[in-house]
Amino acid sequence: MNKFFRTSTFFNILIPLLLLTGCNASSISTKASSDGQNISMAELESIINVPGPIKFEKHVAANWSINLSGLLNLEHPLAVKAGLQEKDEPIQLYVYSLSHPDRGTYLVDSGISERFNSPDENPDLSFLVKMAMKTDKIQVIKTTQQLAKQSAGGVSGVFLTHIHMDHILGLTDLPKSTPVYTGPGEGSLSSAEHMFTQGTTDRLLANVQQLREWQFDQNGIVDIFGDKSVFAIHSPGHSPGSTAYLVRSTEGPQLLIGDATHTRWGWEHGVEPGTFSADPEKSVESLQRLIQLSESFPEITVHPGHQSL
Repeated sequence: MNKFFRTSTFFNILIPLLLLTGCNASSISTKASSDGQNISMAELESIINVPGPIKFEKHVAANWSINLSGLLNLEHPLAVKAGLQEKDEPIQLYVYSLSHPDRGTYLVDSGISERFNSPDENPDLSFLVKMAMKTDKIQVIKTTQQLAKQSAGGVSGVFLTHIHMDHILGLTDLPKSTPVYTGPGEGSLSSAEHMFTQGTTDRLLANVQQLREWQFDQNGIVDIFGDKSVFAIHSPGHSPGSTAYLVRSTEGPQLLIGDATHTRWGWEHGVEPGTFSADPEKSVESLQRLIQLSESFPEITVHPGHQSL
């Protein structure tokens, strides 16, 4: 379910009239990824504090602001106690580069494309999507094309935390041959809201030949390269296939939690996202699992979805 339409008054009135009609988040085809191997949490924990081979960089693709009620559950007791109320919250769009000594450079999430600043104001996004996302508040800092040019060998692949639009805005800057990975069920989630968003999502994914879905077992952890350098951790709730990534970098372990919680305050207080999440109960469970991992290993640097610690 696309998050931005949940906080639009217009759509809160219209969508109940369409509840009997469902539409998938995307019509882009998917396939099971054959990459990586499933491991247990104990295996992951045994290697976390060993220096890793990945050169890690965090980039600010854009500055933005959006409804706090979507970013945080304002009905959570801690949010109520803190007196948090609806407002436009300043956030960022991040993209992370992971340079593996043998496998090349991969991105986590996709940043923002050159097309976003095109003369016709980004033809990929429909008028309704622009209105719901408040795209007029997005200030581009670095495009994915600029980022890709900085890598001598280009971009070898993209690991998405999920396919909400603000995480796939940069994919049109990459060649169609670039493999793109995501968690299971991202494209097939059905909702009336997707009647308004599927076309835009498909255009943003136009360069993706097939979404490759991580194949998680009951432990929910995939060792992506098979060398225990980068791990995908299934963290459903915000969306069905939401995925966090644990990176053993040369500067220590990095935990990219996607939108398990969007903000610095949400992470520090253990408060899950608000109206932007498809399954609030699972959001709580996934966030607590990631918090427990972080608390067990204080050396981990945590990166919430849209605000730095």
